[in-house]
Amino acid sequence: MVKDNLGFEFAAARQVLTSVAGLELLTSLIRRLDLVRAIRNEIRVKKIDYGYKEEEHLIPLLLNIALRRTSFTDIAWLAREEKLLKKMLGFGKLPKERAVAMHLEKYGKEHIAGLRRVGAKAISQATITAEPGEEGYIPFDVDPSIFEQFAPKREGVETTYNGKLCYTPVFAVFGRERFCINHWLLPGREKAVERIDEFIRESMDLLPATIAKNKILCRYDAGLYSIKTVKASEEAGAYYLVKARTSAALDRMVNQNLDIDVLDLKVTKFGGEYFGEFEYTPDGWKTPRRFVFCVQIKGEDGKGQQFLINDVVYHILATNLPKKVTPQRAFELYRGRGAAEEANKELKHDLDLERLPSQTFSVNEVFLTLGTMAYNLLILLGQQWHDDEAKDKAPVRRRIKTIQDYLLRSAAIVTTHARKCLLKVNGWWLEKLRPDLIQARICRFQPIVG
Repeated sequence: MVKDNLGFEFAAARQVLTSVAGLELLTSLIRRLDLVRAIRNEIRVKKIDYGYKEEEHLIPLLLNIALRRTSFTDIAWLAREEKLLKKMLGFGKLPKERAVAMHLEKYGKEHIAGLRRVGAKAISQATITAEPGEEGYIPFDVDPSIFEQFAPKREGVETTYNGKLCYTPVFAVFGRERFCINHWLLPGREKAVERIDEFIRESMDLLPATIAKNKILCRYDAGLYSIKTVKASEEAGAYYLVKARTSAALDRMVNQNLDIDVLDLKVTKFGGEYFGEFEYTPDGWKTPRRFVFCVQIKGEDGKGQQFLINDVVYHILATNLPKKVTPQRAFELYRGRGAAEEANKELKHDLDLERLPSQTFSVNEVFLTLGTMAYNLLILLGQQWHDDEAKDKAPVRRRIKTIQDYLLRSAAIVTTHARKCLLKVNGWWLEKLRPDLIQARICRFQPIVG
């Protein structure tokens, strides 16, 4: 006990904080989508440990990831809410940490593929937004990432190009809401471009059937610049924008198609950008493709220091967009691809999925698949949170951490009185979030099974 200058006495006390308010909203979404039955239909592991069903292993782990608990397999924290979880999800007792870890080791490629299909089905209930503009292109961004690890003996952890031990997953995010439609967890040395055509075809098959393929705009970074990427996108009937790796041949094509000489380019008040296009057949591509380019002129560095000679930078994109889409408009559409980087950051940091917990590669694949499923559910839950002050404005895509902090991590207490079960929360939570309206919007969803 400590006494301060004001005369107050401080005593240690145990304050019980619960996430049951957020769990109620999240489990309402899970129940309405009938996610439990979808898991039963898609995933059938031959042996069930200790009588627990698949969903009794997977749903608590999904809630762990959504709430960003420090230990994914440790679900002892749910003991306080176990009675409530029985009522919310119809579960019995929850399995122990060791039982969960042992059961996940039995998952094979077909079970992980079934989990991906379940996660993709949930997106069919979401509102998908196209890029601004009259074209109505729906973005489809594929982006590799690096998940750094600190356990060199883990299966699949290898040294990559930057000299760090890591996995190299690749993600496909869809719409301006950045839903994760598909992902692969790759060993550290494997490059995503080696099997990118398989990944694109698999991702296209997972898209909702209501999406028109001729409205999809696939965007890829220079690391995926390959004829495999181009052909897979064309076979799917989608448009694409691929950033080309610079080469002497492409630089010559840019210089030939510039209206003025490079030495005559000047920095203007409009940013010093010059656009153009040409047709070119790179080595191994057999047929010509349309390329658009942007030449940027910089007269000073980031600190405002003037250059003696202007800095000239070439940016080149391979595309099959119609001719009516100008090179400048093509670059405007491509620059929205930065949203895919934000999705990677949310998966790595907001959900804390970068440090995968198991020594077994297949178990880490299960965790990452459950993580992307939790990621999609949180975005879908965030779409039901509408601000009353912004009725006339376009819907806002909130960051995952904001959804976690406001919707899930709120102090609450459950009381039972006069045969009624009350969930007591802070007054500001009821006024700002309006959970009754969120629940009403969730009830409009249709089950994803079938």
